[in-house]
Amino acid sequence: MRKPIIFLFFALLPFGAVAQKVVLGSCNIVMDNIHGVYKGEISAGKPHGKGSVTFDNGNIYEGEFVKGKRHGFGVYTFADGEKYEGEWFQNQQHGQGTYYFNNNNKYVGLWYRDYQQGHGIMYYYNGDKYEGNWLKDKRQGKGKYTYSNGAFYDGNWSDDQKSGKGFFDWGDGTTYEGMWANNQRTGKGTNHYADGDIYVGDWLDDIQNGRGIYKFQNGDVYEGEYVQGERTGLGILRYANGDKYTGHFVEGDKSGQGTFVWSNGDIYTGDWKADKQNGHGKLTKKTGDIFEGSFLDGRVEGEVVIHYADGSRFKGIYHNGQRNGKAIEEDKDGKRFEGTYVDDRRDGKFVEKDRNGKVISSGHYESGKRFND
Repeated sequence: MRKPIIFLFFALLPFGAVAQKVVLGSCNIVMDNIHGVYKGEISAGKPHGKGSVTFDNGNIYEGEFVKGKRHGFGVYTFADGEKYEGEWFQNQQHGQGTYYFNNNNKYVGLWYRDYQQGHGIMYYYNGDKYEGNWLKDKRQGKGKYTYSNGAFYDGNWSDDQKSGKGFFDWGDGTTYEGMWANNQRTGKGTNHYADGDIYVGDWLDDIQNGRGIYKFQNGDVYEGEYVQGERTGLGILRYANGDKYTGHFVEGDKSGQGTFVWSNGDIYTGDWKADKQNGHGKLTKKTGDIFEGSFLDGRVEGEVVIHYADGSRFKGIYHNGQRNGKAIEEDKDGKRFEGTYVDDRRDGKFVEKDRNGKVISSGHYESGKRFND
């Protein structure tokens, strides 16, 4: 079967396979709209084979040609010092090649029609390095960027920016794994901090924003809302010692309505500001005593009603943590005291009434000492 085929091939040679002669020579050519002088192998009046072109603008190409076009392996040196050495296809950088930029960057990898495209490595002048996929001269797809200080990003890229899922290691113990957009942490992600803290949750423009869980290295845990990197909105803060706060936060502080439960059983529900009880609230002690009224900077201040576990009651004014001003006190049997306090001691006129409101005694106090009328 092979002999007839070989015979026909040679029989047809004189009619359709006349070889073009290749000679050494020179000629004027125009490539990329730039005039130049070619020296090298020529066939049918065109550069064909190995040769070089010196262009009027100072650019120089040395390498292979096919039918008047750069094709095969060649080196193109630009007048400004930049240089490409590698494969060509029909006058374009195409295939494997290396490009030396005049800012001392260097790209080694695949090209497609004059673009860095496919897998490649960029060595940056400052010591940084990117290895991964490219599309039209931009980082696109999977790739790893290593900084000169040892930090690195390994993940997805889009339009030359970190975008999609990726992992960043700062090199000091801080890492982030999650979603990116426009070179910034955006979306769901986990950040491990150098001091041992961990944040898991939503990010926007490189800061915590949305819902998340922050685990402090001391054992405290916050779960709730974030705005611009701060605990803001509804959240729960659990302390390592067993205390727990549930409520509103503003810029990291307890602020607004909230409930704090101490590990010893005490409970406060009410207003908060600047991380302390401020405003109206209710404090229930583990002993059964209940304080309801005004609070300032974490303690009772102003009008308050106290229901004691033994059934007695106090209604009056607190100042600086002590009873100060008018007050009404009732014991569990309904006996009533109406008078005033100064620095937590009875002082001034008073009356005492039975449970039916009948006055049973009166007088005055001086620094806690009683004088009956």
